[in-house]
Amino acid sequence: MAPPKYTPDKTTFQQWLAEGLTHQQMADRVYEQTGRRVTRAAITVALMGYGLTNSKPRYKETIPWRVKVDHAKTYPIRMLRLLGKRRAGVELSEDDTRLLDTWLVHLANENLIVAYDPGDDMGVHYVDAGYRDHEDEDLPIRKKTIHLSRA
Repeated sequence: MAPPKYTPDKTTFQQWLAEGLTHQQMADRVYEQTGRRVTRAAITVALMGYGLTNSKPRYKETIPWRVKVDHAKTYPIRMLRLLGKRRAGVELSEDDTRLLDTWLVHLANENLIVAYDPGDDMGVHYVDAGYRDHEDEDLPIRKKTIHLSRA
């Protein structure tokens, strides 16, 4: 027997999408209305199952970490997403191209790469390129997460 389903039906989801609710707000509303906790991921999966949302492309090559929501909109992550799009052959706007190229030149000039510490408030940090842990010189990241000391 299949486990019970706690996510709403397609019509309810369509109404919530029309209201502009985020997936987390939908999960919160399910809890408010039913007393059942569902995860944001469960909402996302249900929406995808109903064909109400497209899965966004993930640029795992340039952003190999599972980035927390609080860190997802940071400038370095945004630039790495643009780099991922470029590497995937997606045409960037002139503004995005200029921003990305300027950022990449700055990193090269300062001998920096991007590292990620999911346990840190900032999350994303610029570190010396000597901490690069892969061979692709055009990829300005450290693939393994870092863990800054918490003194």
